[in-house]
Amino acid sequence: MGFKVMGIEAAGPVLTVGYIEDGRMVASRSLRRPRQAGSYLADWMADMADELGRPDGLAVGIGPGSFTGVRVAVTAAKAYAFSWQIPVKGVSSLAAWARAVSPGHRVVVTSERRGPAFYLGYYWVGAEGPESIIPDTAISGALPDLFPTSEAVWVLGPLAEDPAALRAIGPHARPAFLDCSGVLVALEGQAALQWGKTDHPAALAPQYLRVPAAAAQRGDTWRS
Repeated sequence: MGFKVMGIEAAGPVLTVGYIEDGRMVASRSLRRPRQAGSYLADWMADMADELGRPDGLAVGIGPGSFTGVRVAVTAAKAYAFSWQIPVKGVSSLAAWARAVSPGHRVVVTSERRGPAFYLGYYWVGAEGPESIIPDTAISGALPDLFPTSEAVWVLGPLAEDPAALRAIGPHARPAFLDCSGVLVALEGQAALQWGKTDHPAALAPQYLRVPAAAAQRGDTWRS
């Protein structure tokens, strides 16, 4: 029997649950931000466990992203970790989504844009997964000082749809499709779960980030 992980994600534009065994996808379900998201999550998790067996561990995206979505996912992960008596690991949602890019590339991952404000993480995707170049941070218009970069970089999330933002990231910034599936969350948490580097369910919490006051005052610097 292989090592099985169930991944839960609701920080992005979809609610999703994924199930992997030894790093390979077994099942995945998703729906675009439904009402009563908690009920969907509970049903999907129970159905997958009935069909495929209880996982050896749970991984949950803790954001940054949708405030409500992250709370729903974390609450579900806590409840099932206690109920099934299995370990749980909270992972960065942005790092998990970066896994959609093949190894050997840089990627800027963004989420939950509201006007000039959004969340951003900058990663190098190595053979073992994403490695942080700029830790997940809250932005208000002004990009971190590392940008613009001359490096080739993929861009995921809402900034990928903004030509001005792509130019501000760098001349070789290219948009890519955002995959925020629970399978990627499961992959991001797998190693920690196998090595026992887990979170106590009671201490598991969303990653809430705020824009520093000085950054908020600089405004949306790439707009004309």
